[in-house]
Amino acid sequence: MSTEIRFEDGKLYVTRQYDAAPQDVFDAWVETSKIEKWWGCAQTTAVESEIEPKLGGKFNHMMTIEGAGQFPQQSCFTEFDPPDRLVYVTEATDISPEMTVSVDFEPIQGGTKVTLVHEGIPGEFTEFVRGGWTAAFGKLDDLLRAGV
Repeated sequence: MSTEIRFEDGKLYVTRQYDAAPQDVFDAWVETSKIEKWWGCAQTTAVESEIEPKLGGKFNHMMTIEGAGQFPQQSCFTEFDPPDRLVYVTEATDISPEMTVSVDFEPIQGGTKVTLVHEGIPGEFTEFVRGGWTAAFGKLDDLLRAGV
């Protein structure tokens, strides 16, 4: 399966189908042991996550990117509806504004369609974010196919 990505009205839309049940795909987003295996761009060498899978809970990651260093993401779940939807808002930092990411998990024949909408991306980060989500969605597919 390929990852479909488009920008429209200042938002990044990412869609991919997975051969796994919605609950399994949702769990891969909110279980630390799973998300640490797929989160981040292709150059990500390590991820440390702190996740409180509940409304208002933390959704934080420290990514180590080869040749670039460590990049923290501090976020909070603003919607949490397993296994259908989650939304988190990232805290603003010195290099990026607050951003909102919503993820919908739609049951389809034989699996799950995931649709992500990422809002508030600064123009200079557009290609980096596009590449990051493309790689991450591919790594998530690898994880789900391995049955982890």
